[in-house]
Amino acid sequence: MTANVQHSGNLLDVLKKKMRQTKEEMEKYKDECDEYVKRIQIEVKRREEAESEVAALNRRIQLLEEDLERSEERLATATAKLAEASQAADESERIRKALENRTNMEDDRVAILESQLAQAKQIAEEADKKYEEVQMLPSMSLSSRVTMLSG
Repeated sequence: MTANVQHSGNLLDVLKKKMRQTKEEMEKYKDECDEYVKRIQIEVKRREEAESEVAALNRRIQLLEEDLERSEERLATATAKLAEASQAADESERIRKALENRTNMEDDRVAILESQLAQAKQIAEEADKKYEEVQMLPSMSLSSRVTMLSG
């Protein structure tokens, strides 16, 4: 029976030792599991932060695209207005040149008319002079008249 007790003592020791080893392994695996859980939590947090950043960047892209569309619309409007203003300026320049040509022609005409007026005045003055001379003829002698008319 001592052998039986001794054998059961050994068996008990082996079982205790096996339990201790199993407990140690369980603790080791529990620690590893805790470490993996921490790593997973960190990765989940990083992923959520990255997803949040991606969402913020997508929103920023959307806002920039909307701003670009508004800018393109303003550019198109400004370009159309510039084209209208350019066309109006070209038309104004054409009218200015036409008026300038007309003014130059009128200036030339005025110069010609002024010249003709000066000639007409000179002719009228000469005619008045001759008229006055002819009026005086009856009171002059014949030789004086001939000298005056030939002169």
